[in-house]
Amino acid sequence: MPANRRLRIGIDGRNLKRYGTGFIRYTVELCKALDVALPEAEFYVYSPFPVELPVQSDRWIARVDPWSLGGRIRGAAWLKTRLGSLCRNDRLDSFWATVTFFPTLSSRVKKVASVHDIVHLVAPESMSFRLNLPLYLFFARDCRRADAILTNSQGTADRLYATLRCHTDGIVRPAVSDDFRPRSAAEIQACRDKYGITTPYIFGVGVSVRRKNVEVLIEAFAAMLRDGELAGYTLVFAGPGRPQDRRLTAMLEANRARIKMLGYVAEEDLPALYSGAAAFVFPSLYEGFGIPVMEARACGIRVVATDMPELREAGGKGPIYIAPTVEGVRTGLPAALARPAPAALAEGDRPSWIRSVQPLAHALSTFG
Repeated sequence: MPANRRLRIGIDGRNLKRYGTGFIRYTVELCKALDVALPEAEFYVYSPFPVELPVQSDRWIARVDPWSLGGRIRGAAWLKTRLGSLCRNDRLDSFWATVTFFPTLSSRVKKVASVHDIVHLVAPESMSFRLNLPLYLFFARDCRRADAILTNSQGTADRLYATLRCHTDGIVRPAVSDDFRPRSAAEIQACRDKYGITTPYIFGVGVSVRRKNVEVLIEAFAAMLRDGELAGYTLVFAGPGRPQDRRLTAMLEANRARIKMLGYVAEEDLPALYSGAAAFVFPSLYEGFGIPVMEARACGIRVVATDMPELREAGGKGPIYIAPTVEGVRTGLPAALARPAPAALAEGDRPSWIRSVQPLAHALSTFG
């Protein structure tokens, strides 16, 4: 890199939004931390449609493709056909593939890939063919093209090596913001009033994503109600539903008196929703890390989660780990409710985005 100019870093910014899934929050928070870790760098954020920059600074430059037909060409098709020409114009030094895929780049550009999971290899049945197709076409090739690979957990790194023999150059674990902490009784009540939650509740997320396995939680909850085990409880889900799934829709309709779907939830309300719950249950079939488990821990509530390495990385010793089955939930949830509520993460145990981002900052700024 020439000594007389700033380091130029390109970023695939298609998923940068103010609010969204754990993956979106992960990307946004890492961008903010990169701004602190690399104060002399310029960041070029590429997208086929307008995005909200994670940092407001003259060092953060949005590059919206004027030839993407108003964002109608997007996804892997846009990245593979259009993004390379935008990057060439900016004479980048390195490029961060936030979702593993690379555009066509000069050999002089250092290619750094984030790998969040390998769901298309571990649980392909949990995703549609449309979502799996670009992963089948490009994931392995782009991992092998990368000059550096960073995963979000040791579990993901281990699976990546076991399946593709690709080595990981660093672990960039998610952190939690200071907002995720136990909330006061007044804050919890205000949030319950806002969303119309009137009874003690079990909390869940991820209805729109098949691999979150919420059907098992719903079936177990309904069976426990029938057996008189959860008298007075409601099952509350945050996030959008899956209206095209007839089986799930029928399950929700059959239990609508005791299951509350909140839909989209503002991110600032999540800590109070976690804090007010009797327990958080996460029977996912597969996760690259499991940010919701860490968020629940930070808010000091009981956690029941699938027993897998990635979720143990996120949850530590506190949660009850189960098989992601109806019987697993029926065994784990009562055991969790019988325990005292756990202590929230101590300040020294809370992971920091600034600490987490260091391997990524090093990969993007180190050459030779």
